Amino acid sequence: MKHLAVIGLSDRQRDWLQRIGDEHGFQVHPILPYAKVRRAKRFHLEELLTVARARLDAQPVDGLTTLWDFPSSCLAAILAEEAGLPTPGLRAVVGFEHKYWSRLTQQRVAPRHTPSFAVVDPFDDAVLDGDPPLPFPFWLKPVKSYAGHLGFRVRSQDELHEAIMVLRGAIHRLGVPFQHTLDHLDDLPEQIAAVGGSGAIAEAPMDGEQCTLEGYVHEGEVQVYGIFDIHRAQDRSTFTHYTYPSRMSEAARQRMCRIATDLVTEVGYDNAAFNIEFFVDEDEDRTWILEVNPRISQEHSYLMDWVDDATNLQVMAQTALDEEPTLQPRDGPCRMAAKFFLRRTEDAVVTAVPDEDRIAAIEQRHGFCVVEVLVDRGDRLSQLEDQEPYSYLLAYVYLGGDGEQQLHRRYRQVVDELGLRFGAVG
Repeated sequence: MKHLAVIGLSDRQRDWLQRIGDEHGFQVHPILPYAKVRRAKRFHLEELLTVARARLDAQPVDGLTTLWDFPSSCLAAILAEEAGLPTPGLRAVVGFEHKYWSRLTQQRVAPRHTPSFAVVDPFDDAVLDGDPPLPFPFWLKPVKSYAGHLGFRVRSQDELHEAIMVLRGAIHRLGVPFQHTLDHLDDLPEQIAAVGGSGAIAEAPMDGEQCTLEGYVHEGEVQVYGIFDIHRAQDRSTFTHYTYPSRMSEAARQRMCRIATDLVTEVGYDNAAFNIEFFVDEDEDRTWILEVNPRISQEHSYLMDWVDDATNLQVMAQTALDEEPTLQPRDGPCRMAAKFFLRRTEDAVVTAVPDEDRIAAIEQRHGFCVVEVLVDRGDRLSQLEDQEPYSYLLAYVYLGGDGEQQLHRRYRQVVDELGLRFGAVG
């Protein structure tokens, strides 16, 4: 029996992963709870490392992994390197986590598929008074963020000024611990050291349909096992839902697979899963790289399970244990599955949320349904952390079914049954 340590598991994910472990011969050991690495309002990297080291020292460990991005992805790489466990290494992980460093790699490896970009110092007044870093419109993002947090579509000098002011007030929350992560690398490239953890990047907008490719590397061999379509609102700034399997053409799939193989091979990424987000314009025969993530996407796990009767959690576990994943997709109970993002665009105070019993009843009634409510009663939406600038995220709803039209209909039913209520801001 092997022993797998995992950072940031929820109770539901732990139980699910242990069922996989029972089948494939490993025991799951949660290291740092989900709430500590995903829900904490503030965190200190070195404190998390200290707690994790103590727990790892107290038990046998053959592999260490996580299904979350920063700080979990970097914590896992640091701790695995210290313990001599299978890992792509901190340099490879940070090389993808740092958006500017990742763009430099993409530009070198796949220049035709990399949009124009420029580094931005949000604390340099010249960015407010001089020429814009790229022609308008462009996206302005921190070099370290997630879920669209602090990402702005900038269309004018006034919007640039507004975005820079917001970045100056909020970018350090992730930027400071990310800088502490960079400090763990002795051979940090000068270009990246100059930008640090609290820099920003401007990127040209990309056209086409968005999708995510999931794969892994084991002993240098790259395998892709799933492609998911991402759907956005009409303004293209906000995710509405994901669907699986993808409806992309075979030519587009093959092109993404080639790009993914070249990117992860270039940085020596090995013994781990990854996912890469793309924009694909099939009419123009163009493919753009949006970002590279050195982990699985936990958002895809339910969708794969319902459609394929197999899940990327197994890939995450087996690569961390230095095993070739034995994922064997079969015909699952659903033809299609989706993850929906329940959002609200106006500020409000949350006055009612469903309790656990109500959520469990909804899940049981609908079947192939998982609901995660992200707000609590009394929350003011504009004060929630890690939100994108254009809407407030209230809940995730995962559904499996026969097709997209049916999934949308069931999603509306679930939202009605949740009973979320809101009041005016006083």
